Amino acid sequence: MNEPLTPVEIVRHVAVLNDSRDAEELTAAASALAASQNRDGVIALARVLRNPEFLALLEGSSDGTTEDVTNLATVFLELATHPSETTGRLCELIYAEERFRELPVRINLILGALAPVTPVTDQAMSIFRETSTGGFAPVSAPLLLRNMTPRALELFSEIITGDAMNPGGIVDILRRSLLPLRDQLPVLRMCSDLLEKGLKPEVRAGLIEALFDYQSRYWFGPAMGPPVPIMWPLVSTEALEYLVRLAGQLLSEKLEDRLQAAVNTTKEEMLGILRSRRE
Repeated sequence: MNEPLTPVEIVRHVAVLNDSRDAEELTAAASALAASQNRDGVIALARVLRNPEFLALLEGSSDGTTEDVTNLATVFLELATHPSETTGRLCELIYAEERFRELPVRINLILGALAPVTPVTDQAMSIFRETSTGGFAPVSAPLLLRNMTPRALELFSEIITGDAMNPGGIVDILRRSLLPLRDQLPVLRMCSDLLEKGLKPEVRAGLIEALFDYQSRYWFGPAMGPPVPIMWPLVSTEALEYLVRLAGQLLSEKLEDRLQAAVNTTKEEMLGILRSRRE
C-alpha cells in the first residue's frame, strides 16, 4: 500500500492542476490526488475535472476541445481503485456537468468509479437508474453486482426486470455479471429472489444457466478474456449448500431439457464436493 500523501504533497499536486499546461504533468498530479484518499485533494480534483479546458489540456489538446479520454481514463482508474465517500461525491458532481457528459465514454468512466463506492447514495441511485435506461446497463450492471451491497443489488435487479433492453441483451448481462460472482451468498440470494419475479422465459432460463452452467464458446464466441466462473471445489460450503437447495427447487419444476440436464449435473457435482468435505 502506498504511503498517504503529505499535506505539502497535496498542495504541490493541486498547484500543478491549476498552473501546468503539460499533459504528462497534469495526468501524474491528477492521478496522485485521485489515489490519495485525501478529501481536500479529491475536492480540488473535482473542481478541475468540471472544466472542459482542463479536460482538453489533460489530453494534450491546446484548442480547448478533445474527444480523447486516454489520460482521463488513467485518473478515473485511480478513483475506482480508491473508492470513498469523497470520490463518490466527485462522480456525482461531474455527472451533473452537461459538457462532461457530451462524450458517452466519459459516462462509462464515471460509472466505473462510482460503482465501488459504499454506501450507495440516493444521488448515485438516480445516476445508475438514468444511465441504465439510457443504454449503459451493460456497463453498470457488472459493476453494481461487484459492489454487492443491498442498494447496488437492488439496482442490478431493476436492470434485469426492466424493459430498457431486449431479453437477449439481459441474458448477456447475466452471464457476464454472474459468472465471476456465483459463489457469493448476497448474489445468490438476489438471484433466488429474481427467479420468483415472473421474468420473461428467455431471461429466466439465462439466469438459471448463468448459475449452473458454463459454455464459454457458445455464450461469448472467440472473445478474448471472457468471464470465467470460480471452480466449484473452491466455493464455500455455505454457498454450495445454498445452490444445492436452489437446484432442488428448480428441478421440481418442469424445466426444458437442456436446463434440466445442466442443473442436475451441477447439483450432483456439488453434492459430491460436499460429501468429500464431510469425510
